[in-house]
Amino acid sequence: SSLDSVARKWPPRPRSAMMAAAAPHARLVPLLPLLLLPLLVLPQGARATAAGAIKLDNFTFDKMTAIPGVTWLVKFDKTYAYGEKEDAFKALCKLAHKVPNFLVGEVPVTEHGDKDNDDLRERYEIPVESYPAYLMFKGSSQLLAKFEGFADPAARKPATWDDKKDGAWAAPMLQEVTTENVAKWLRVQGVKFPSVGTIFELDEVAQRFVADGMKDTDLAAARALAEGEHKEDPKAAVYIKIFEKIKEKGAEYVAKETERVQKLMTGNLTPEKAAQMNEKLKIMGVFEK
Repeated sequence: SSLDSVARKWPPRPRSAMMAAAAPHARLVPLLPLLLLPLLVLPQGARATAAGAIKLDNFTFDKMTAIPGVTWLVKFDKTYAYGEKEDAFKALCKLAHKVPNFLVGEVPVTEHGDKDNDDLRERYEIPVESYPAYLMFKGSSQLLAKFEGFADPAARKPATWDDKKDGAWAAPMLQEVTTENVAKWLRVQGVKFPSVGTIFELDEVAQRFVADGMKDTDLAAARALAEGEHKEDPKAAVYIKIFEKIKEKGAEYVAKETERVQKLMTGNLTPEKAAQMNEKLKIMGVFEK
């Protein structure tokens, strides 16, 4: 009954006893920020392996890279990497998930203590100061290629270039580890990797369109994509215009238009117009053979 309930609570506990019972919990409250501090100061990139990447070590590396028919892009780096280059790696992982028979791996190397995976670093002769290092494998642990800088495939000799006065022209080298540069390098290596700032599904149709003789069926497929799942993306309309111009003027349109746009970009453009021209150049690059 209610009387029995009151009786069980009587006499009331002294205030000092109640405070003593709560004291252990109260003492914990000021400590919470200190307990959480390591999580707060830990760099963003250090909290987990990048989404979309498979963590490899000296026990799994040889077995995983030996999977038949699978191409690997493997990043060797220090443990708990963070910063702009790690952000570039995370962006690559997101782009890679649509590419068939292609996987991204990550080998974290410890410099001190047990020196985890340092034997793999030594096997491929990777200097610590060169981190992050990107290596490519296909069907075995034998190195296929290493990102060490390469000539920009989109660069074109300027029309005003004079070999006698200016010397032999050479495409600029791309050496900085950025999402765009590594993506370009993978395409140079034959991987059908998405371009940064383009639409992957339309990229595939564009490359097929140029390679197979500019078929109407490919143009129709591109229009269906642009008017369907990519209708909200302004870049889709740029693709269709380029498709139509190539159909009308031939494959040489790409080189001529690229040169024209590059000349325009040397002029005095508003930031908005410059961004628009740069976007068009990226999409034009998809149509290059």
